[in-house]
Amino acid sequence: MPAIYFIYGLAFFSLGMVIWVEKRHASDLPLAHQLPWLAAFAFTHSLVEWLEMFAMLQRLPASHAALDLAHAVLLPLSCLFLVRFGIGLINEAGPLSDWMTLAPVVLIVPLGLLLGFALIVILSSNSTLLMAEIWSRYLLYFPGSLLTGFGFLRQSRRLKFSYPAQASRYLKLVSAAFFVNAVAAGLIPPAGTDGLPALINEESFLALAGHPVQIWRAVMAVAIALFFVGVLRIFEFERSRKVTELENQKEEAQRATLVAKTQALQTSEAWTDSLVDISRRIANLDDVDAIIQTIAQSARRLLQADIAALALWNEDLTALEIRCAALPEGAPQNFGRIETPLLLTAARQANPSLFPQNFASSLDVWACPALGREIHAAAFVPLRLDAQPIGVFWVGRESGSIFSTGDLLGLERLAAQTVIALEHALMTSRLQSLATMEERGRIAREMHDGLAQVLGYVGMELQTIEALTRTEQREAVLTELQQAQRSVQLAQADVRENILSLRTTLSNEKGLLPALREYIEEFGVQTGVQMQFQCGLTSDPALSPLAEAQLTRIIQEALTNVRKHARAEHAQVQIAQRNGSLRVIVSDDGIGFECSAKPGHYGLVTMRERAESAGGGLTVTSQSGKGTNVETWVPVLK
Repeated sequence: MPAIYFIYGLAFFSLGMVIWVEKRHASDLPLAHQLPWLAAFAFTHSLVEWLEMFAMLQRLPASHAALDLAHAVLLPLSCLFLVRFGIGLINEAGPLSDWMTLAPVVLIVPLGLLLGFALIVILSSNSTLLMAEIWSRYLLYFPGSLLTGFGFLRQSRRLKFSYPAQASRYLKLVSAAFFVNAVAAGLIPPAGTDGLPALINEESFLALAGHPVQIWRAVMAVAIALFFVGVLRIFEFERSRKVTELENQKEEAQRATLVAKTQALQTSEAWTDSLVDISRRIANLDDVDAIIQTIAQSARRLLQADIAALALWNEDLTALEIRCAALPEGAPQNFGRIETPLLLTAARQANPSLFPQNFASSLDVWACPALGREIHAAAFVPLRLDAQPIGVFWVGRESGSIFSTGDLLGLERLAAQTVIALEHALMTSRLQSLATMEERGRIAREMHDGLAQVLGYVGMELQTIEALTRTEQREAVLTELQQAQRSVQLAQADVRENILSLRTTLSNEKGLLPALREYIEEFGVQTGVQMQFQCGLTSDPALSPLAEAQLTRIIQEALTNVRKHARAEHAQVQIAQRNGSLRVIVSDDGIGFECSAKPGHYGLVTMRERAESAGGGLTVTSQSGKGTNVETWVPVLK
């Protein structure tokens, strides 16, 4: 018998150790919440069985009595732990059926009477410790085992569809073991003097079965411990599933991060492409209305807005006038004067603003004048040029989320491009005015230096001819007429060249290279110089308007020098692009000159100043009798 009690206690102690090791791992399973109570039962009940073993081995009466007292205390305590575990296990498995919820109410009176009866019997009996053990098994061990078995059975049904079938099978086996243990350890107590313990007890079971009931109890304890080890696979499966879920969450987070990075990169690339395209259009001096319309369309697309519009102040800064707007397809264009208070306020502010965040909280919607409908979110950026307000750029949404500060920063970038486009348009207009005034001055100087002097000279010749005619000097008259004729022809050549130069300079429709080709061909026809035009470009170079105008004038002045001074039969114009600049060489086979002798001759200083004003340079190489080379270069826009 001591060996049976040792195995009996060892089985429950092993069960407690297994549970204690498992509790070191966190788990969200409802079963895990109740395991400390089962571990407490297993440890205390193992002590109960080992106390039985020590009592059998102890021969001293005093020690035997101490062991019996400890046994009498620990047995009901372990049974209370088992009852608590069973109740908690049932509750964790979910709500009970309606009829089962009435069981505690129905059984409370009989259980109370039975408990009172048990106390009376225990206290009135001569063998108090024995009766305490008997009624502890009846009132605590038996219902505790039943509750635990029923709880495991409910847990198996609850986990059947979400966990492996083997785990559910082990739960059912543990449940069956507790049901058998309820009978073997709860309904078969030590022999009593009267009542049920006198009829059904350990001695009557031994006489009937031929072996002690402790063997059944030990076998059930071993079975419970072994089957519960199988139950622990539920926790292994749960941890494995958690690891899988965490890995899936990690992969999902990585995918979400990758998607977010991809979207951010695409958004950044879209912003960069738009800003580069706008800058290129500004650098190419495209039409300003086309540029700001492109900016408005880019703002509407990049900020996912329903409208993007630009309005400029009138002269007295009392009202705004819509310059352009990017609207949804089919929306009417409501351009004109704007006197909306909210828009005027936003345009007068020094800093950008958001609607409705930076405006009165009572104002939920705003009637957009350009869209003609109410919008719920807007962003405004006032436009300033040389610290002076010139207008406002805004975007709006009819529905959806409000604009963020990041959206406002993007809108500020586009607004800055808008100001640059307007400033470039203003500068271009001023440059065109200056170029027109400069061309007028040049024509005036040409007429003064050429045509006016020739006309004055012709007038004097006519006076001489008149005087010679009066004296009847016929040969002298013919000589003077021939000189006057040559002067008129020279003046006519100057006038034709000026007209040709003027037409080439002011022509913007053909492009630079076609205009130069046509000018050189006509120059050859008018002057009789055999011209050759060599160009290594297939399209017009990207030059600033100033560089294009100055380059054209340098070529014209170099060819004028060829006509007037070089006495050349052949001339050549070469155009090539390399190292970020456009290079032009005008050469002839004329008489040449010594550059060191007259460095400022033939307008070379003016030509060099023209090239330097466009960011380039000019060099002249010439020798007497070997012709002249004029090489100039200007930067090409990137």
